Amino acid sequence: MDKWFESDTVLKLVALGLAIMLWMTVNEKPFPFTRGEEVQTTIRNVTLEVLYDKERLELTEAPPTVNLRLSGAPSSINRITPDSYRVYIDLRDLGPGKHRGIPVRWSGFPSGVKVESDPKAVSVTLEEKQQIEMPVQVDLVGDLPSGFKAGEPVIKPTKVLVRGSESLLEEVTAVKGVVNVKGSTETVSRSVALQVYGENGPLHKVEVTPSVVEVEVPITAPDKSVPLKVDVAKYPPEGYAIASLTTDVDRVTVYGPEETLNGLEVYPGPSLDLSGVTKDRTFELPIPPVDERLKVEPKTVKISVTIVKAKTKKLEKVPIRVNGLGDGLKAEVVSPKSGKIDLVVVGAPKLLDNIKLQDIRAVVDASNLPPGEHIRPIRVNLPAYVQLKGNPKLEARIRIKR
Repeated sequence: MDKWFESDTVLKLVALGLAIMLWMTVNEKPFPFTRGEEVQTTIRNVTLEVLYDKERLELTEAPPTVNLRLSGAPSSINRITPDSYRVYIDLRDLGPGKHRGIPVRWSGFPSGVKVESDPKAVSVTLEEKQQIEMPVQVDLVGDLPSGFKAGEPVIKPTKVLVRGSESLLEEVTAVKGVVNVKGSTETVSRSVALQVYGENGPLHKVEVTPSVVEVEVPITAPDKSVPLKVDVAKYPPEGYAIASLTTDVDRVTVYGPEETLNGLEVYPGPSLDLSGVTKDRTFELPIPPVDERLKVEPKTVKISVTIVKAKTKKLEKVPIRVNGLGDGLKAEVVSPKSGKIDLVVVGAPKLLDNIKLQDIRAVVDASNLPPGEHIRPIRVNLPAYVQLKGNPKLEARIRIKR
């Protein structure tokens, strides 16, 4: 025995055996298959591709997957990846109807690998595609700022064609798009993708032409209709008067924040300069903005003015009224002693013929005045387009007491 271990050959054989055992321990792998040995494996849930005339037909029934049993050399089996093969059925020569016994085919497997499909053949149903015309509906989502309103969406085009199998088209109930108007204060314009719906939700195996439509959603601010007031900044030259002034609109619609609209009772229109006008005339003027937050409709107004020769009229004994007295105070007019005033007014003859004493108000403002005597201006309120002749300086002395 000792002589064996003294032999170089024996020692080399022992060393080789130990090396092999160590290699097997480290790699923990079996020995390679011997030449000619076959292995078997199964690939489950392989996607089944269906080839058919997709322009004319719709596939309504077919198994989505099959199982494959493979056998062959390990080196060939190990080279197979999902991207290297395809499994399919070919229906391109078939028309609409239910078809049975369609063989499952495959390609892309290495030579020498045996392939068997489970099932070997399948049943499918093809239906001829039909078309129906459907109106487009738009759903609005998102909250608008307080008081703002969304108008009826403008859709282009208003109708589309839905294409698919006859059985699927029978389920179609609507074609819709969605527009988000959250926080919008002006018109919203969007290109909107369409979705076909049935009673139980979206339908996906149908085609829509066109699949995208253009949608405009008008957004309107809170609005209020108020009278339009046109002022005369400068009257006609001396000797002429305004007989009438009319506008093509009496009221305007004002859009803007609710808090601003709430305090608006009359909208101030354009002011007329008639200082050089001696005959009838029509003006078309813009309605000026009174606040950058407000918009007004219409944007212009036509004003027709009738000019005539002026006439004067004397109005006697117009009572002077005292307004604005504090609580517990009373007042009397000291001068003029009568507490009345005579006025000469200028205007169109018809306006002056119809003027009455009760149409005139002569007012002294006593707001914030303490007891005692005060000289205050007299403000005269006259009917429209009637003026005081010569713009006289009118004053009254009043006495305030408790």
